Amino acid sequence: MDNAVLSILSKVDLNNLPVVPKVLLDLIKATQNSKVNIGELAGIIGQDASLSSKVLAAANSSFYRRWGEITDLNRVVVVLGISTVKTIAITCSVQQYFSEISHINQDFLELIWYRSLTCAHVGHRLAQLTSYPFPDESYLTGLLHRIGQLILLECFSKDYSNFLKQHLDGQEGELEKQLFGASHNEVGGALIESWNLQSFISDAVWHQYQPFEAIADSGQLVKIVNLAGRIASMDSANRLEVLDLAEKLFGIHRPLIDDMVEEVGGLVRQSADDIGIKVDAPEGKGIECRTSVHQRESARKSLGERIKSLMLSSFVRQQLEANSELTQLVGIVHKDLCALFGFRVAAFFLFRAETNDLIGVTGFPEEDFLWPSVTINLSPDHSLLAKCLLQRRILHSFDACSRNLKSLVDRQICRLLGADGLMLIPLFAGERHVGVIAAGIGKSATQALASKADFITLFSREAAYALLNVVANERVDRQKAEEIRKNYQLHARKLVHEVSNPLSIIQNYLYLLSERLSGENAHEIRIIQDEIDRVGKLLLHLPQSLENAPEDDPGMTDINLLVTDLEGLFQAGMFSVREIKVEVKLDHAIPPLSINKNKLKQILINLLKNATEASSSDGKITVSTKDSIYFGSGEFVEIKIEDKGPGLPEDILQCLYSPVTSTKGKDHSGLGLTICKSLVDELKGMIRCDASAATGTAFYVYIPRIILKQAR
Repeated sequence: MDNAVLSILSKVDLNNLPVVPKVLLDLIKATQNSKVNIGELAGIIGQDASLSSKVLAAANSSFYRRWGEITDLNRVVVVLGISTVKTIAITCSVQQYFSEISHINQDFLELIWYRSLTCAHVGHRLAQLTSYPFPDESYLTGLLHRIGQLILLECFSKDYSNFLKQHLDGQEGELEKQLFGASHNEVGGALIESWNLQSFISDAVWHQYQPFEAIADSGQLVKIVNLAGRIASMDSANRLEVLDLAEKLFGIHRPLIDDMVEEVGGLVRQSADDIGIKVDAPEGKGIECRTSVHQRESARKSLGERIKSLMLSSFVRQQLEANSELTQLVGIVHKDLCALFGFRVAAFFLFRAETNDLIGVTGFPEEDFLWPSVTINLSPDHSLLAKCLLQRRILHSFDACSRNLKSLVDRQICRLLGADGLMLIPLFAGERHVGVIAAGIGKSATQALASKADFITLFSREAAYALLNVVANERVDRQKAEEIRKNYQLHARKLVHEVSNPLSIIQNYLYLLSERLSGENAHEIRIIQDEIDRVGKLLLHLPQSLENAPEDDPGMTDINLLVTDLEGLFQAGMFSVREIKVEVKLDHAIPPLSINKNKLKQILINLLKNATEASSSDGKITVSTKDSIYFGSGEFVEIKIEDKGPGLPEDILQCLYSPVTSTKGKDHSGLGLTICKSLVDELKGMIRCDASAATGTAFYVYIPRIILKQAR
């Protein structure tokens, strides 16, 4: 490759070559349409040389090389995928929107576009006439045949625009070389060659101005593009030369060429009108750009609005995807609606497929639980909300067809929102109904909101997918929870059945033992019997789900007696084995409390076990009770269990009540303090811990001082 060509290509950001704004706008809109097909996207891309070069270069990059060489725009779109095409379109749009293109250069951009599109259509027609097997490749090559002019215009903006004023269609390759170091066909050919295509596309662009003798033995694509480019820029001065070349190359005569020029001219003029470009092409003369500044600014403004919508939509998507709970997500969507579009209030209704209706939902942090009581049958005659979702279009109550809210439920929603009317926004994801947003509006706001309809639609689409995902995830979570609950109940029933038999046998032997001892050690035996009864009751509750679990029957509990019984139980076991001294200090002013005895007993057993295991031989544990401890307006009873062990390290204190892997061996679950905290919370009490290496560890349990009236 020539050094001058390399120098030119190195100076230009080839990804930032300008594209006709309306083409970009159409492409972005198309990629956001869930029903768009490959042919439509390829058709839009195929209107612009710069855009085509970008997608063709991407499709032939090393990442996509496994698909082979690609020179057909339809296949380009298939290989890249709609998401990548959309990314290219958005990137081009952002770059171009923030790039300054002079009025003069904009004129030449549009003239080059006009000639390129004409060449593409002529090339496609010639390929069909001459039975070239790849007419789409011929179209694409014709579209790219002046890509070098765009590069030179980007690299030498002022000088090259002056050159184009005199030589837009002239074959002044030598003059271009003198002024700029290379001709535009050399630059374009070199660019395409760098894509490493196994095709004659780069040759066709490189040799587009060669005379008949130079290309007589070349590939058919080279001949087609050479002739197509000359026909595209044919005028009275070179007409005979072009017709002579057509006859020499393919034996095509004047009448067929005239028909082709007329047919293609109509197609290109229509395309120009569609994208807001005005070019005069008097028969037999050159072309002039007549696009007004207003038309260009309008297209640029539309492109800017679309970019802004896309950027906001991306931000909204990130916001919505960060929320995994339905109420929080609804709250976020509500907040964003108000911030982005100026809605003051809105209500949300989700579609239920099983009942074919809409049901209201409440969003956090709202505390209005009225909306979930509103259900709407999905019949278009029943409600404007149902009509909105079924027709999948934004409606408002000030439309001519729905000026009055005829449905009672619609009037109720409007009244609850405190608004004059409703704007209804459908939520759907693909073919699936998701719901409807009912926003309260005034009649004066309808015109302003109409101008934001496209962005509201974008926003609603992101919201619909986010809501659908959250609802689906919550459904899966409920199914998993139900499956876990059923498995738990099944295994719990088996466990209860297996354990009940040995417990019954133990109870029977304890009864016989108490009879034989005739009152001796009756107190200790009673404690053991009580504990076995407690274990039996706990086991019976295992199979019951949380929602069906029986409510606590607190009863009256003597705190001091409970502490005394547990001290005796541990004294006969763990305390004596470890030779631990125990001191009990009881406040006898404590009355019997209305509290669940079994829960409090479990708390104290866990704390006493921990204190015992933390104490060394000949250690000391102190258990004390104290009446009437006040926290704010609440009155509590304190139970303190203190040991003289080594205390607790700081990292353990930071997560004292969290489940941990026990360091005490395989027989310890590491859940003792977690269970204590949970049970204390159920008793509406409090628990705290003081620990240090110097003084040991002390746990304080505070139980609400609740007594029955008759016990006072």
